Amino acid sequence: MALVYTPAAATDADAPTSYDDFLDVLAGLTLTANRLEIDIDRQTVTIAGRDAQLRGKEYQLLAHLAANADRIVSREELFATVWAGSGLGADSRTVDAHIRRLRAKLSTLPDAISTVRGRGYRFNSAPGVLVRLSRAHALAA
Repeated sequence: MALVYTPAAATDADAPTSYDDFLDVLAGLTLTANRLEIDIDRQTVTIAGRDAQLRGKEYQLLAHLAANADRIVSREELFATVWAGSGLGADSRTVDAHIRRLRAKLSTLPDAISTVRGRGYRFNSAPGVLVRLSRAHALAA
């Protein structure tokens, strides 16, 4: 990872940035706490540092959407993963009801989950949202 600073009105692209200029840039940066933190490995969701109080399927739905952030997830995929083996058909409105409850609980981030009409749902990554997911590695013995 590299810190790169490009002034908006640079007059000479080849001129090096001085150390004092760099310190000025750093002084202007502010760090903000994550408003939403989803730790998929630990199965926790916090909003502004507090437990989000999600129920089982609400958590599973959010975790699946967050693990596939910025990608449209179809209702069929949600039935095949989150509601696998439940016997619910494509005409069931359970996904919509769970999305509605999740949006209510994530009301401080109203754009976290988008509906893509006719295609499904998308979890939108944004500043203030942290998703922790470590990929499992298979080891051969």
